Amino acid sequence: MIFCRRLMRKVKETGVFMSFLKSSQGIAVIVGVLAFIWVLSGFLVTPEPETPGKSAENAPAENKILEVRISDMKAVPFNYAIQVTGRSRAERSVELRAETSGRVEEILAEKGQIVKAGDILARLEIRDRKARADEARQRVSQREIEYNAAQSLENKGFNSRIKLAETRANLETARAELKQASIDLEKREIKAPFDGIINDRPAEIGDYLAIGEPLFQIVDLDPLKISAFIAERDIQDIKIGAKAAAEFLNGEKREGQVSFIAAAAQSEARTFEIEVATPNTDFALKEGFTATLNIPVAQRMAHKIPPSIISLDDAGRIGVKIVDQRNIARFMPVRILSDASTHMWIDGLPEQARIITVGQEFAADGQVVHPVASVPEPEKSE
Repeated sequence: MIFCRRLMRKVKETGVFMSFLKSSQGIAVIVGVLAFIWVLSGFLVTPEPETPGKSAENAPAENKILEVRISDMKAVPFNYAIQVTGRSRAERSVELRAETSGRVEEILAEKGQIVKAGDILARLEIRDRKARADEARQRVSQREIEYNAAQSLENKGFNSRIKLAETRANLETARAELKQASIDLEKREIKAPFDGIINDRPAEIGDYLAIGEPLFQIVDLDPLKISAFIAERDIQDIKIGAKAAAEFLNGEKREGQVSFIAAAAQSEARTFEIEVATPNTDFALKEGFTATLNIPVAQRMAHKIPPSIISLDDAGRIGVKIVDQRNIARFMPVRILSDASTHMWIDGLPEQARIITVGQEFAADGQVVHPVASVPEPEKSE
């Protein structure tokens, strides 16, 4: 800068400055010189020495190793049982319909009534059914006499075989008409096809029913079936005849057996339907009750963990985070075998696992961590 001032003073003394300043070329030269001197001054300035410890203070937090607490857990035998919610339904349900037309003459069973197989529930009017049956019976007797006479004459050579065949055809026709008339007469009585309970009775005395119109709905509740849907991962553990316990919302408990396992899964949910049959001789349990099924299947090696350490990965899978031998955090998908308010039983982990109990929400999968053993909590006296 001192050099610049001396140069300017020298130019003024020579008298050349004013004339040089008035020219555009002069102005450009002066500006360029000043810019060069300003840039040069930046290289000549000595940088301020860095204060010791300053870089350590500004070090990124990512370089620090995350400290987590772990618990060294070992798998132990666990009696695994599948628990699923199901709904009860009748063993079978039938809607009894009129097999012949006629007016309802008598009703012998009401809604809610327990009936036995073969019990007469209602009768239609007899009308001319009995008369037609009697007429058909007499016609059969006549045709039998005609046939026997024709056969006797044919044996003696006084009758042709054609005549004998004709009388035999007439006899068979008469027998068919008698059978039809007898069935029609029998159909006027509506009978229970099996033991059950009357669930509905839409017909009333005096109603005229055409063939196919409903009279009763009868359901069989013994045994009672409980239908439920099992996940694909569990269906292989369930076998026909396996014991099962059912608990209904009203507190009723029943024992039963697996009576049906679907051969194909439902296309959307990928679950398999099963049925558990339980005795219900008193018909106390109804169709449509909600029940929790408990089906013991096998003993497995499992880990008992607190529910608080369960986490989800980006794909929405349930799991826990462990620390491997290189102190790297790993997400491990698990299956919940049993769930309670204070603990869970899970499988899917190595037999011996260092499970992160504190800090799992901050430890990313694949991140190096500093594991610290958790202090075991004292057991509560019961």
